[in-house]
Amino acid sequence: MSASPQSPAQAVRDSDTTRISEARDRVLPVVVSILNVRQDYQQGEPVLSVSSGSGTVVSPEGHIATNAHVTQNGKSFRVVFADGRELPARLVGTDTLSDLAVLQAIPPRPEKFAHADFADVLDLRPGDTVLAMGAPWGLSNSMSAGVVNNPRRLLVSLFDDEADYEDRLGADEPTGRYYAWIQHDAAIAPGNSGGPLVDLSGRIVGVNTRGMIFGGDLAFAIPGPDAGEVVRALIAKGRIERAQFGFRLRSLKGTGYSEGVLVNAVERGSAAEKAGLRAGDRILALDGAAVSAPQPVDVPALQRRFAELPIGQRVQLAIDRDGRRREIRLVAESQPEGRGDEGAFEPFGLSLSELTPAMGRRRNFEDAEGLLVTGIRPGGPAAIARPALAPGDLILRVAGKPVRSLDELEAVAGKPSGDGQPLVIEFQREAEQRLALLSPIHGDRVRTPLPELPKAWSGVEVQPVTSSLARDLGLAASGFRITRVYPGSPLAAAGAEVGDLLTAIDGEPLRAANENSDDGYHQRVRDLPIGSRAEFAALRNGKTQSFAVTLGESPVNTSGLRTLALTRLRAQLREFGFYDRAARRLPASQAGVVVDGVETGGPAGLAHLQGGDIIISLGNEPVRDLAGLARSLDTALAKGNGSVIPLQVLRGPETRILYLERYWLTETP
Repeated sequence: MSASPQSPAQAVRDSDTTRISEARDRVLPVVVSILNVRQDYQQGEPVLSVSSGSGTVVSPEGHIATNAHVTQNGKSFRVVFADGRELPARLVGTDTLSDLAVLQAIPPRPEKFAHADFADVLDLRPGDTVLAMGAPWGLSNSMSAGVVNNPRRLLVSLFDDEADYEDRLGADEPTGRYYAWIQHDAAIAPGNSGGPLVDLSGRIVGVNTRGMIFGGDLAFAIPGPDAGEVVRALIAKGRIERAQFGFRLRSLKGTGYSEGVLVNAVERGSAAEKAGLRAGDRILALDGAAVSAPQPVDVPALQRRFAELPIGQRVQLAIDRDGRRREIRLVAESQPEGRGDEGAFEPFGLSLSELTPAMGRRRNFEDAEGLLVTGIRPGGPAAIARPALAPGDLILRVAGKPVRSLDELEAVAGKPSGDGQPLVIEFQREAEQRLALLSPIHGDRVRTPLPELPKAWSGVEVQPVTSSLARDLGLAASGFRITRVYPGSPLAAAGAEVGDLLTAIDGEPLRAANENSDDGYHQRVRDLPIGSRAEFAALRNGKTQSFAVTLGESPVNTSGLRTLALTRLRAQLREFGFYDRAARRLPASQAGVVVDGVETGGPAGLAHLQGGDIIISLGNEPVRDLAGLARSLDTALAKGNGSVIPLQVLRGPETRILYLERYWLTETP
């Protein structure tokens, strides 16, 4: 029997399925997941964390195209391929204005990588099927399908002023200035950033960059041809050089004009202002060639056309001002960095950004040079300076010397001074220039709490039992019921047990003020001399008990133990105290170091160390205290054997083995 003829609709569906499979097999194997150990700054301190994104291998040499925000603040990179292989990677170049970056995989031995290609032309139409590939939420080898909604989209709604568009994309590093986005509805999520948008021919037609959690599956990609040009330039030179003139453009929408493009703003002191260009002028031609932007979506291409003019070239603009045509001549200047390098300066307890001219103009620091304070560590030297520094201050000089860069600050104040005297800080706050005295602190931060006066201790925890509660519970007396007996403590040695009701000390009744506070009991004990003998009266199952106790010295509370912020591990550590052992039912002989906290992107966090863990050995050497941990780490790093350093910890009821990777210990500060 012959097969029934295939319907035209079914034939189209089968064809699309085949083409989707072919496009998937061509590109998905060269899509990688990117692990970025990044250093951000919170309250003046560097904080390491882990972020992820996606990328595509685009050259036989292992170059990987991704977003600049995926590599932002990156200290170290690793890439995971579709077959599970993991390689370190280096940053080749980044261009924040297009939000594109290039990494390069570093294999153990030279190899030729399979790769995908960018589309040469943007020929997408609404309704075309596209595939979004990458690692949403860090889940590698993922793919979703959708259609193009609009191949040329500016993120300006019907209700927005297009003049604010660029500022909304980023004050110091606006992205999307030079292209319109591809809008599509293939599902993407955090982690997809930098991954390819692929058409059914297997071309990279876009780089997925933005998504919207609310409002449906709205996703936005950088057009493939534009991305390809930037990526190739980054591979060749490591940076993108652009021209600037000091003016911004807007479309003719709503003006009644039909030709040209409007000058929206002119920067003070720029080449455009000096040449006589004004906001409101309408540019009609560039070097004799007509220019026009009827709608907002037409503006990015014109801005890119100006930016790609050769540096130093003289250009001629034909403009219309108040109905009169005139000529203006300008020289293309090199576009400076929009944002300076940011870093933390531990001796001052703050984070700083090198001030660029563009940053200075936006903050009214005209012609100033210095370091912009971006964060302050609470309680740190800058926070307790006289007067205290604050975010937004511009540090101009330290000890009389200019500090225009982080390197200059390091040279002036990076090492302890011989006299230990405070440093004079000259800084600008808004329009005022002020002075402050600051005493820097150098080295790992060790906190040694002030010693507390020792107090007498009986070695139990208690629950207050008031007269009314005793009556309702059917107890013969009020007092304090023992809820916990610490092993080896004075009352434990005297034979006290959980459930005993303590009623008196040395013949004086114990009375609970309320049912929530046990202070009445502990204060009575603390008032007695250490080493003195005391008689505790109690009830056990209705029968009178008496305990003769020699009072001991109270153990140090957790708040009284020394702490250490160990920079190499990026972890906060603490001495292992009596109450730590008691809480975990460990013997008094158990030694170790308690983990109070870890930075997720630091070596400790990447080894999956957690707050509350007790480190008992490192590099097969026992760890007894904070100094021993630091020595064991030094020894393990000096030996240099293997790619990992074993770490044994107590976690809950288990003893676990973790591994510190030498790669992260050497690649992160």
